[in-house]
Amino acid sequence: MSKDLLTTLEMLRPTDAVTTEFWPEKVQDAARTRIMATENNIGATETPHRRVGALVLVAAICAAVVVGCAAATAMMPKPFTDMYSGWQTMPGTHGGIDPSTAERVGSIPGPDGSLFSVFVAHGEDGWRCVAPVFEASADVDKIGPSKFTSLGHGCRSNDDLYGADSFGGGAGYEAGPHEATYDAGAGDAVRAELHTADGNVYPTILAEDRFYGWIPLSLTVPRPTLVGYAADGTVVGTR
Repeated sequence: MSKDLLTTLEMLRPTDAVTTEFWPEKVQDAARTRIMATENNIGATETPHRRVGALVLVAAICAAVVVGCAAATAMMPKPFTDMYSGWQTMPGTHGGIDPSTAERVGSIPGPDGSLFSVFVAHGEDGWRCVAPVFEASADVDKIGPSKFTSLGHGCRSNDDLYGADSFGGGAGYEAGPHEATYDAGAGDAVRAELHTADGNVYPTILAEDRFYGWIPLSLTVPRPTLVGYAADGTVVGTR
């Protein structure tokens, strides 16, 4: 038999009145329509229809669980909230500050491929807590780190400027086994760098009107210089 569907249809055409009686013109038209439709869809399968159904089903499932998924991925890791759980009972904070609401406000390269990051959580009446940490570079895309080195922390209100109104004011310094971390008031500066005696330059992170940074302990002597810059790049202060 010919593979040409039109030829096949022609061969099936009735040739006498008896056959015509059992295959009326309307039935012939319906058969012709079906054959022509089949020819126009050669190679088509039902798979696309099944895939559409599957995609719709997946979309429905995702829509049903999106709130739960978002909540799960937006939770600050327990090691972080445990480390700073004391914020919740900090005296004078009018109800405490929840460490699970902390946000990473900035990151710069840290030692041995890590990151130096600063997290800030806000409470009532202008209270906030700030926590600088060393964390893994892979955690920068997450809301917070599961493994990190705490580099101290502090909480203050709007009334406690702690030298933030002057560049380098209220400077703090803490030495670790191999690195030293520091913070200092920003004053009028919007950016700051730490310049070491051997010519190296280390960036800082501006958070809550203070600059935070770190430096290898071996470069703390002779004493490095913190340089503050205005938005136009001019130097506004050194310390």
